Amino acid sequence: MNESINLNNSEWCIMEVLWQNQPKTLMQLVHEMKERQGWSKSTTNTILRRMQEKGYIKYEDGEKARQYSTDILRETVILKETKSFLKRTCGGSLGMLVNTFVENDSLTDKEIKELQEILHKAESQYVKIDAKGRKGD
Repeated sequence: MNESINLNNSEWCIMEVLWQNQPKTLMQLVHEMKERQGWSKSTTNTILRRMQEKGYIKYEDGEKARQYSTDILRETVILKETKSFLKRTCGGSLGMLVNTFVENDSLTDKEIKELQEILHKAESQYVKIDAKGRKGD
């Protein structure tokens, strides 16, 4: 798999369908993309071919049709794309991103509570190590 993951909007649509339930045949993907995006069979087929060339998806020949799937975890793509976004927009600083939302009153009470819970979880997962490399609290 290509270490550089940078999905465009069309590729995200295909991946979301595969992450929900895979493998899928070409016709299953064509049907879902027609419903969700209004794409033709040729559009779906072209995007699948390009994604296969990039190493994002693969297929195996089934009894009647190719079975498309991906080995890439959704969480892996989210992490890589988020890090790329942070690097491009905030110099890699998550704090700068969150502060931008805070300064512009863009966080709801629910989102603030969610962030507090995430930070509390992060604190409890990491063991602090002092300058001499000893475990601390």
